[in-house]
Formats: sequence, C-alpha cells, structure tokens
Amino acid sequence: MAPPPPPRMLPRSTSFRGSSVSPASPHKGRHMSSSSIPKAATSPVAVAAQLSLLRAHARAGRMRSAREVFDAMPAPGRSLVAWTALMSGYATHGPATEALELLLCMLGLLLRPDAFVFSVALRACAAVGSLRLGRQLHGSVAKLGYVGGDLFVANGLVTMYSSCQSLRCAEKVFGGIAAPDLVSLTSMLSAYTENGCDAEALMLFVEMVRDGVACDAFTLSVALRAASSLGHVGLGHQLHCCMIKMGLVGNEFLDNCLIGFYGRSGELQLMQKVFAEMDVKDLVSWNTVIQSYAENLCDEEALAHFRAMMFECAECDEFTLGSILHVVTRRGTFDHGMEIHGYLIRAGLDSDKHVMSALMDMYVNWATLHKGHQIFPLRMLKYYLSVQGELDQFIVASSLKSCASDLDLAAGRMLHACILKSNANPDSFVTSSLVDMYAKCGALEESNLLFSRTKDPGTAAWSAVISGNCLNGQYGRAMHLFRRMQGEHVQPNEFTYTAALTACMALGDAVSGMEIHSNSIRNGYGTNTSVLKSLVNFYLRQGRYHQAQKLCLSLSSHEVSWGTFVEAFSQDDDHIGIVNLFHVLHRCGVELDHHTARLILGSCGKLALLEEGLEAHAYMTKHGLASTACMNNHLIDMYSSCGSLRHAFDAFNYMPDKDASSWTSIIAANVENGCPETAIRLFSQMLTKEKCRPTSQAFLLVLKACAETGLVSEAFRFFVSMTEVYRIQPSEGHFSHMIEVLSRAGMFKEAEHFIDSVVPSELLPNRMEMTRP
Repeated sequence: MAPPPPPRMLPRSTSFRGSSVSPASPHKGRHMSSSSIPKAATSPVAVAAQLSLLRAHARAGRMRSAREVFDAMPAPGRSLVAWTALMSGYATHGPATEALELLLCMLGLLLRPDAFVFSVALRACAAVGSLRLGRQLHGSVAKLGYVGGDLFVANGLVTMYSSCQSLRCAEKVFGGIAAPDLVSLTSMLSAYTENGCDAEALMLFVEMVRDGVACDAFTLSVALRAASSLGHVGLGHQLHCCMIKMGLVGNEFLDNCLIGFYGRSGELQLMQKVFAEMDVKDLVSWNTVIQSYAENLCDEEALAHFRAMMFECAECDEFTLGSILHVVTRRGTFDHGMEIHGYLIRAGLDSDKHVMSALMDMYVNWATLHKGHQIFPLRMLKYYLSVQGELDQFIVASSLKSCASDLDLAAGRMLHACILKSNANPDSFVTSSLVDMYAKCGALEESNLLFSRTKDPGTAAWSAVISGNCLNGQYGRAMHLFRRMQGEHVQPNEFTYTAALTACMALGDAVSGMEIHSNSIRNGYGTNTSVLKSLVNFYLRQGRYHQAQKLCLSLSSHEVSWGTFVEAFSQDDDHIGIVNLFHVLHRCGVELDHHTARLILGSCGKLALLEEGLEAHAYMTKHGLASTACMNNHLIDMYSSCGSLRHAFDAFNYMPDKDASSWTSIIAANVENGCPETAIRLFSQMLTKEKCRPTSQAFLLVLKACAETGLVSEAFRFFVSMTEVYRIQPSEGHFSHMIEVLSRAGMFKEAEHFIDSVVPSELLPNRMEMTRP
C-alpha cells in the first residue's frame, strides 16, 4: 500500500466516492449493518456506554465493530475521546491509513487535535512509512508547541523517524527532549537497533544504567537484541544476571527474548535451560527454540521439540512449519514432510506463502532424488494458484528451481510466460531464478538475452549469469561479465566469487584468480567459507600448495578436505610438504582418514624421518587408525624405511591378526635392513606355524635373502614349493634371484643350465642381465 500524501492532499478511500459523506459521518456506509449498529442515543448514560463499547472493540482489535459503533454515535456524542479511541485502534491494529483519514476528517470538522491525537497520527505514519506526511505533522505539532513540552508527541516523532529510516532526525528530536523518560529512552534504543546501529544502542543502554534509570522488560529485550547482533555473548550473560537480580525471571516476554538471544549466539545449552525452567511455554517460546536448533543445524533436537510441541500444544503456526520444513528438507525425511503437508492443509495454512515456499523447496529436493516425480512441484504450483489466486515470487522461484533441477526447459518457459501474462513485475529473486533455469537447461543464449534485457540487474542476477556461463563452458564470457559487474559497481557475493574462481581455474588464469582473492578480502568475503574453499581449490590447481594450506587454517576442520591437500602433495612427490602439513593437522586436532594416514606414513618413510614417523604412529593409535592390518603393514614399511627394525617388530608383534601381507612386510623389513637370516626364519615360521598362504612378493623376498646368505638348497626348496605347492607363476624377479643364488655360490654351469631349461624363452633376451653377479 502506497503511503498517503499530506493531509490537504490526502485522497478519500473508495467508500467516500460512492456515497454522500458529511463531516459528521465519516466513512458512512462502509460497515453498515442493521443488526449490529446500535440505535442513536443522546442521553449522557447512553453516550458513555457507546464510548466504553467503542474503546473495548478498539483495544481488542475488533475494528469493524468499533467503526460500526462510532458511525452510530450521534454527532454531539462523537467527542475528541471517541475520535482518538478509534484512531488509536486503527494505528495499533491496522489499517493505519484509516487513522490518517480520520485525522483529515477531524481537521475538516475544525476539531483541534490534542497531543495524544498527534502521537497516534505519528504512530500511523510510522506504520505506513510515510516520511513526507510525518514531517508535515512534525511541523504542525511544532507550531502548536507540543514538541518540547509533551513527551507523547516527542516519543511519537522518534518512532516515526526511526520507522522511516531517518535516524539522524530521530536523534535530533531525542536530543531536544529536556527530561527523557523511560519510554523516550526505549524508543531511541529501538530506533538504533531497527536501523542497524547496535553499537550505538548498547552505548545508550550503558548510559541509562550509569544514570540509574530503572529498565523495564522491553528495554532489556532491546538491549539483548543489540548484544545478539554484535555477538556480545558476555554482555548477554550480564543482562541475564540483571533480570535475575530485578526479579524479572519468569516474565514470559523476557524469557522468550533470552531464548532467542542464546539461540542466535549458539549457546544452545543455556537456551535449553531457560526454556526448560519456563513455567508457561507459549507458541513463541516453542517457535524460538525450534528455529534456533534448526539454524544451528541441530536437526534432531529441532524435530524432537516439534514432536513435543505437537504433543503438548496440539497446534503450531506458519513460523513453526517454515522452520521444521527446512529441517525436513535438509535431512531428506520426506515422509515426515508429507505428514506436515497434510497437517497444514487441515489447519488452513496452505495459503500462507512462506509455508508454501518451504513446502515447495522440500518437494523440489524430493523430486530431484526421485526422478519419477519431477512434475510434482509444478502440480504444487497449480494447487497454490487455485488456493491463493495469484502468483507469489517465492513460490515461482521455487518452481523455477525445480525446472532447473529436472532440466525441464518446456516447463520453465511455461512459467516464464505465466509471469509475463500476469503483468507482475518480477523481483530480482525471480529474475535470477529465470536466468539460472535457462542456463542449467542448456539454453544459454536465452539466459544471456534475458539478463541483457533486465534493467539494473542486482547481485543475484549477475551471479546467476556468470555461474550459468561457467556451467556451459563459456569461461571467457563469464570472466568478461564479472569484469563488467565490477565496472558497474555492483557488489559481488560469495556465489559470484566462486563462479569467477571456477572460470579462472578452467582458463588457467592465475593473475585474475589472485585479483579476485584480493577483491574478496576488500569486500568482506575473505573469511567466507564458500569463497575460501574455491580459493583453496584454485591454489591447489595452480600448484601453490602452501598458499592453499594457509587459507585452510581460516576454515574449521570439518569444512576442509585435508585429504585433498595430502593427495595433491603426494601427486607432486612433495613429501616434505606432506610432513609439514601433518604437523599443522596435529596442532589443529584434525581427524584423518586411513588413506591420508597411509600417505603421511609413506612420506615419513621416504624421508627417513623416524621422529615424525613415531609422532604419526602415536596420532594414529590415539584416533583408532592403527587397529587395521593394512595400516600396521604401512607402519612396518615406514619403520623399515627409517632403518628402525626394532620399531618395525614392535608394530608387527602388537598386531592381533597377522595375514600374509603382514608377514611379507616384516620379511621385507629384515631383508632391506641387512637381516636375511631372520627373514628366512620368519618365512619358514609363516609357512609352518601360522599356515598363511605366502604371496608372490614373499617368495621374491625370501629368494633374495637366500641369495645374500648363499643358501642354494633352501632357495631351490622354496622355488619348487612356490611353483608346485602354491601354484604361483614365477616372474622375472624370481628367476633373477635364483640365478643370483647359483652365481654367488660359484655354480655358473648350473646357472646356465637353469636358464636354458627353466627360464621361459621370452625372458632369454635378458640372459646377460640374469647371469650378471
């Protein structure tokens, strides 16, 4: 609804146009009902009764009944009190424009409004956001001398200027109040918080406390809201203590504010404690707790409180359903979502656009996972139109998201046509959804054309078109659009930066990527999780692993794929980088997976860093990674590479279940560290006592040990066992070690006979290498 113009230009409502209206009977005929309008009476008792009835209806928000009583009052009984009561009702319960029209009628009747009437009119201006009319009223009350001498008017002016986003004017009015009372101070506090000046609000609150002003529940609630916005958890705790000291604990309104404060601050245990200690929990209390759990990704707790709420209260509202539907969508519990859908239909909430938007999001995600139900979100849109009768921007955007997810270009075009046919001016959200839908459905030229025809596109539209071009492989055009966006001084967001960085990675444009990094820091996105992840991937792609590692330290451990870093270092054979990264992970308390742990052990072994290897072993034992046979095999290999056969035996002996790979690892450790006799003994033990089936690698190692110790007969026994008993096909390595056994023993003729009779013909070109001692 557009704000009304100044009083002398204020247009009459539609009820003034079709009926004869006299000043004594404003809006005559709008709410006429022969059965409900009392008969006119002129006696003082009757007039007083009608005035009491008018006040009761207005205070209760029954404005239709209040207007009927007012219209039925005789002209002499329609005093200033009656006018003020009706105006106050409209200003409080709406529509506020009716209060302003009543003021116009009063001026037409030459009734002189008092300070309270002007304060009500200023409250109505605040409700409709009419700064121009509010300034005219300011001029009128200033001429009448009400500004400096009446707190009702001064407080109303502060509220009006605050609601119209004219904070400096509100400060000026507040500064002119000689002795501001608690209402004045609270009005100014609210003005600061409503206009985003939470620091100024807290400064004013501290001054109030220092001056000994006794705060009420509303003042403390405003201070709590400011502390929450600034993240001052400590100050919130102090305010909570003040409430306890002042005996305000148990106040339902303040308890709800405390729950909201602790929920927004992430202090969920304190929030739950305040909630549990409440004697009476209303719908606001339940909604605040459920919303706080949902926003902090505590889905189980949110669902548990929703069930408890339905059990105790047996009802909920649109705010409850909006929060819980987001939880259901995030968890993918669509059966529960369908139950909620049935409830909201029975409760008559299926026409609320916010609930329907959340419901649409749920079904869009459901349809994405169940390809056989792709058309369902569009049926939901049709159902919403049958109930509501007109398009809603949120619902349309959700439907377009469904079309983009299903790659349903035909349905998306149909929705676009409906938007154009409805003559509705799509907001930036719908426009960006259309651009995104066309791009994801492969109609990139339509997406770009729609964007080019958009007047003054906002950040969302720019982000959608840049991301769409990246999605379709047009990385050069995406970067061109990003530079145009910067040239037009449109503020990028995290989606813009991630799309532009994707284009830089595809183009290999390191310079532009680093420029985007600097730009994101200047615009306050240097610590944004999505942007940081994209920057990490960009620097990894560029081979700047240490720069990527520095950025990761700004992310929480669960948001970083540390294994990706270790893998990148491993592919580049940067074992020093892997070991350094392990020290960082150890300090941060990051939990690694088995694959990453194996890579770290391998790097410690290749660099022969025993101390780091011991540290990695301790870390893996602490986090339960050293309990598998595979990991213990890697530990044996690492200790063997570091030359510590004792630690390798310790790792082997602590293994509860030793398989053939474990025996092979410890045999290899002994062979590589100059203990061939022990290797042969372990191999024999594996065959006789443990009865493990040896691998081809184990035979290769024991033959090498036999060659080093000159045990010819044992070597032939093992070789025959490998081929005859275990049916393992000898490889070139096995033949080489057998020839080496014979050569080292000086049995060259036997070696030549072995080559001629046993070695396959395809290996004979390598005969000279085989016979080389």
